Amino acid sequence: MEIKVHDLVQFETIADLENSLNVPDWVKHAPASQNFGVVRRMPITNKIIPIGLRGDTRDKRHGAFIDESKIVQIITPQSLVNRIEQFKDQIYYPALKDIKDEFEKHNLTWGPTGSVGFEIATGIPVTSPTSDIDICVYVDEIDTEQLRVIGHFLESRNRRIDVQVEVPAIGAFVLNDYLKSAETGFIVRTKFGPHLCIIVDSQIKLVVNS
Repeated sequence: MEIKVHDLVQFETIADLENSLNVPDWVKHAPASQNFGVVRRMPITNKIIPIGLRGDTRDKRHGAFIDESKIVQIITPQSLVNRIEQFKDQIYYPALKDIKDEFEKHNLTWGPTGSVGFEIATGIPVTSPTSDIDICVYVDEIDTEQLRVIGHFLESRNRRIDVQVEVPAIGAFVLNDYLKSAETGFIVRTKFGPHLCIIVDSQIKLVVNS
């Protein structure tokens, strides 16, 4: 069973969580927290998966853990692309449809995350008219020109779209930060915390202070 950051995991009940008696009271009453959690960017030890639970407001977030054996389903952001058409009545649909069509031209692997991704995955309404659209783009190597093209495209949309670029075995960076600071230094989020990096010969290199 391969589990990655941003994946949505489904479980039977809150009681399946590690230390479930210590969850905040709001978790017990939030529909979004009853059976789903989003995998967090942390090391996985002894098949104990770090997940985040969400409530009905932005300030209601709780970090939890669940044993892999208690997970009944894994929903990846990539798998949600094929569900977008089921949400034509949602305010975020036009932007997602445009992104889908554009990214197909570039043969990109991607998927919605955040509140929009959660809603598409579960059918539980957690978005609002002002919700940002969070997406994750998965790349095996850095193609700066391609990233500039999609960055320019996303800036032309009439909604705020936040993009994380995931690089296998390394971590992720915010697209806008990368486009502004690829040569001078940008933050890469890893399982062991954030690191300042630069691009050298199309490779991500850690900035080491002398």
